[in-house]
Amino acid sequence: MIRTLMLSTLVVSGLASSALAQSVPNIAGTYSYNGTDTDGSPYSDSGTLVVTPEKSGAIGVKWDGGDYVGVGQITGNIFAVAAVADGKNTIMLMTINPDGSLKGQWWRRTDPGSKGTEVWTKK
Repeated sequence: MIRTLMLSTLVVSGLASSALAQSVPNIAGTYSYNGTDTDGSPYSDSGTLVVTPEKSGAIGVKWDGGDYVGVGQITGNIFAVAAVADGKNTIMLMTINPDGSLKGQWWRRTDPGSKGTEVWTKK
C-alpha cells in the first residue's frame, strides 16, 4: 500500500512539474527594443538585445553587444531583470505578452524621474 501511494505521488508530481515547465514561455532569442529614459524622454533609436539561458538557471540579457548586461528570472508572466546601466543598478519588470513581445518599466538608482519604459519585439 505504501509503495503504491509513493508511486502515485511520484507520478502526480512528475505530471505537475511537466505542466508547470510547459507554461513557462520561451523568451530566449534576439529582440529589437525601444523605450523611454527615467525622465520620460524617448530613446532616439531602437537597439538590439539578446536573451539567453545561463548555466545557473538564470536568464542572461545583453543589450547592444554587451554594453549593458543583466540577469533575470521568470515568475508567471513577469520577467524580472537586475542589470547595470551606466554604472548604476537597474531593475526591470517586464510583462511577457502572448505574441512573444515584452513590455515593462525600469528604474535606475539615483536617476531623476519616476521610471523608464521598454518594449522588446522578437526578431
